[in-house]
Amino acid sequence: MDSEEGLVTAFTEAIQKRFDTMQYLKAHRKDADASAVAQIAQDAAALATSNLSWHLALGASTTASALASELDVPVQFVIEKVQNGRLVGLHGRHETFLPLWQFLPGQPDKEPTGVVTEVLNVFVEELGEAFAPELVVLWAATGQPELNGREPRAAVEEEAYTEKLIWSARCAVAGLTQ
Repeated sequence: MDSEEGLVTAFTEAIQKRFDTMQYLKAHRKDADASAVAQIAQDAAALATSNLSWHLALGASTTASALASELDVPVQFVIEKVQNGRLVGLHGRHETFLPLWQFLPGQPDKEPTGVVTEVLNVFVEELGEAFAPELVVLWAATGQPELNGREPRAAVEEEAYTEKLIWSARCAVAGLTQ
């Protein structure tokens, strides 16, 4: 089953379960305006596919609260590192998610690898106030021509790609600033 099929199936089952278990919905399901229901459904579908898209772009991840607990620091400390461009992360509804590709496996201090730090510096310095962690996540999850179509997140652990990753980040930022 692919991600689209899984999302549609789970979404359909969850909605049906809500209608079956929530007494108010069950009692008034026939009273709703069809066009209003259609708009609500479109909004919910957009949100669901957006969440799936961001989840896939992040890849394997941890949460800011889990990382803070592991490092024995306040969650706000981790969130500020994301906001300042020293860690890659996405803010969700109730949590900040950090992709694991930015850390070396087994690295106890959970600082980003050297090349990730350099790439983040490129995005932060060149974009200034326009910097957004989402841009780094999308760049990292998209095949880049400077990496022969490889996704940057798949190349961060390979030393041979260090200069190419930095160059790719510079190219991406140059495209964003035009």
